[in-house]
Amino acid sequence: MEELNSISFERLQCVSDYCKLMVQLESYLTSARSDISKARTLQGVALSSTFNIDVQSPEPSVRVTFNEGKFSITDGSDAKKEDASGSEVRKRKEDEPSKKEEETEKPKKQIPNFRPFGIFEPLCVKEARKTMHSAIEIVCELATLQCEIKRLDSKTLSIKKSLNLDQELCQKLERVLKV
Repeated sequence: MEELNSISFERLQCVSDYCKLMVQLESYLTSARSDISKARTLQGVALSSTFNIDVQSPEPSVRVTFNEGKFSITDGSDAKKEDASGSEVRKRKEDEPSKKEEETEKPKKQIPNFRPFGIFEPLCVKEARKTMHSAIEIVCELATLQCEIKRLDSKTLSIKKSLNLDQELCQKLERVLKV
């Protein structure tokens, strides 16, 4: 019974965290929607209409991975590196100076592939991108909490079943002792 109480308390804490994260996610999504609306107003509806959007499927900028009951974010560039490392294609040898040049070269800032507002995006669009990245992180945390809640629910169910079996055994024993 004590174990059931502790699991129920742990589940209650997870549900509380889940509700807090949902409120935070709602505020992030509202903020991103507001920033995108500002950008559409700044550039005019005609320049940022849905008719100007490229219909080709863009490469993902973020990937979500699941390891040992936890969801986490992986950048799209990291996934490309993993895919490339798994290939069996042999690469040609290069000169030593060119390798050194590549190592000293500073990493370039990653530019998003999907730009419906053009090359010179307003500041509010950049803020919306940052907000949406934070929202994806929160979604990963929410998914992790959901897995934890489901695990606790299954544990609670198994404990309740065993308690019901114990209760039935106690009732049968009581009947035997009364006779």
